[in-house]
Amino acid sequence: MSERSTLRVAERLREALKNDDLLAARAAIDDASLLRMPGKSGLAGHYQGRDAIVGLYERMTRLTEGTLQFTPSRVIAENDQAMVVYGREKAIREGRELDTDAIHIVLLRDRRVGELWVLHENQARVDEFWAA
Repeated sequence: MSERSTLRVAERLREALKNDDLLAARAAIDDASLLRMPGKSGLAGHYQGRDAIVGLYERMTRLTEGTLQFTPSRVIAENDQAMVVYGREKAIREGRELDTDAIHIVLLRDRRVGELWVLHENQARVDEFWAA
């Protein structure tokens, strides 16, 4: 798999989520995938498998009434097995606004997202935003 293929896999997942195409999102994620969501909020933790990961996205979308977005601005590193993407996460929830820098680390497995790490510039602010 080439570096461009790595970028295409990540872009396929991002576009599917952006367009609420959950079937395409599931297809882009390996069945045994793992998402590591940092922090202390009710959303923090490890999400195993495509259903759990897509379920988390659905929950976050519902909580933000569809305002959740990640806008990548730069691919920091990329090879045929992984990529690191820097961007901006934004959302509005119950009158509160989240606007923070984030890094997504994507590891591939069999041309699908196999593992995803999310890191935030200000984790305490993100935890406050997602607090119940």
